[in-house]
Amino acid sequence: MQMSSSHPAAAVLAAVLAEQGVRHAVVSPGSRNAPLVLALHHHPDIDVRVSIDERAAAHHALGLALATWTPVPVVCTSGTAALNHGPALAEAFHARIPLLSITADRPAEVIGRGHGQTLNQAGVHAPHTVHHDVLDESAMDVDTLVAKARQAMRQALHGGPGQSAGPVHLNVPFEEPLYDLAPAITLPSPVRTEQDSTVDHADLEIPDTLRAALDGGKVLVVAGPRPAAVHRTPHATLEVNLPCLAERGACVEGPLVMHGGERLLHDGQWPDALKPEAVITLGLPPMSKVLRAALDGVPQWHVGTDLEGEGSGWDIWATLQGEVPASVLSTPAMAHAKQTWGEAKDLLQDVLTEQKPEWSDLSAWNTLVDTWRSWDAETRPKALHVANSASVRYAQWSELGEALGPDAVFHANRGVAGIDGCTSTAVGWAAATGKSTWLVTGDVAFHYDANALLTDPMPPELRIVVMNNGGGGIFRWLPGTQHPDLFERHFETPPNRTVEAQARAMGATHFLASNEVELREALSNVLRAPGPTVLEVKTPSAQSATVLTDYLAAFRRETKSTFS
Repeated sequence: MQMSSSHPAAAVLAAVLAEQGVRHAVVSPGSRNAPLVLALHHHPDIDVRVSIDERAAAHHALGLALATWTPVPVVCTSGTAALNHGPALAEAFHARIPLLSITADRPAEVIGRGHGQTLNQAGVHAPHTVHHDVLDESAMDVDTLVAKARQAMRQALHGGPGQSAGPVHLNVPFEEPLYDLAPAITLPSPVRTEQDSTVDHADLEIPDTLRAALDGGKVLVVAGPRPAAVHRTPHATLEVNLPCLAERGACVEGPLVMHGGERLLHDGQWPDALKPEAVITLGLPPMSKVLRAALDGVPQWHVGTDLEGEGSGWDIWATLQGEVPASVLSTPAMAHAKQTWGEAKDLLQDVLTEQKPEWSDLSAWNTLVDTWRSWDAETRPKALHVANSASVRYAQWSELGEALGPDAVFHANRGVAGIDGCTSTAVGWAAATGKSTWLVTGDVAFHYDANALLTDPMPPELRIVVMNNGGGGIFRWLPGTQHPDLFERHFETPPNRTVEAQARAMGATHFLASNEVELREALSNVLRAPGPTVLEVKTPSAQSATVLTDYLAAFRRETKSTFS
């Protein structure tokens, strides 16, 4: 006989999760959440992973949800533990990823009466969820609990803007005793209802104003990451015939698709020959601030409501005109647009090929990518996760196309674009897929999410590359360097713990490289090493900033020369 928690709310949640196809759960240690842990543990269809830090646990579940596109639950005890799910919920909310935060709670009658690990948890995550609810078994029968659990699952997959996915928070109060078992609950048959529709896809059409811009060859597609497509690659890759500036993870291909397109700007402005009269956006908003600024005031249309899980667009420039069908992307580019943007694409490639930077973050990235490209296709990374800040930007400027394995996935936490949980998300992805997963991160981001490694089991497929330039190197790109008396301590903030010590603490094999030759050799060693590995790549911070400045200046010069 299958057993479960004696608490109906916990037993119902485990049963509904399994019914809806969820196969993974992440739990953090606690007592008040014992009914949930017991129910999940005893369900034969759910694999339970343990992550000590609730903040890391929630991002761990985010990575699992990204890989499986199911609302993976992350479960914690009551009190401040519940607040620690906040960063991952915010990321899932802005990236439109299904995630289920289940927070155990004290009974309602003791809230505010000074009991330990007690605070007002109900609705605490409302601003960054698409749905929140309380499952109070003391006031609800089993049928009500089942209906609420099923509704939460529907909302996680379709409750966001334009029926996009998003995170859900369920707060579940429990009375003691907490550790008793009972026979598992048999769920009532679900009532079949048609999915509520907020968008009529049949009404999507190309308006006359956009059609005129298309006919004039003055439309630019800006494609951001598409988390909803990542788990479906390659089937979700879209063919784009129009000029397209794409970020890694956009899952687009086409003759005029370019990565790192902000390098075509000169003094933050478009050359006249490239200046668009309309923008079609796809996926998440663009990362580059200079690119966003250069497109200020241009009318915008968005593709997404007829793509599974992606939903309606962001009004990035306060010029959003509406939604258009994905079929617009296959519109053939006009001859003059094809020629002009073809020259722009060639310019990016030619300047990139000419660059021979000295040892720096940029040359380390070039070496990393070039080494992967030299490996057999099946040996290359099956998934590449990158931390935010500098790493995700260098990834846009590198020739990753042939460096990753067939149908490989690229991901960065670009919903909020913070450094929270970058390692934890990669851990979740690797755990769900069992495939070779590489994470490229900075030293600050690596230490910041060190508790990602306090998880059981640790996926052996994870390989971490830490670009160690002695702190937050990206701050050398910003005006903070004009305050040399406090720059290093308050902005760059070199960590006071070594990467090697952290790697050994997590039981990983540590490798070190301080130049191109060592990096190529270390990558080969990482490939052969069993279990999780950490490759530390030491680069000079100041020199890396200078190399990057010169690198971007070369593109500006060529752009001005070519299109003036």
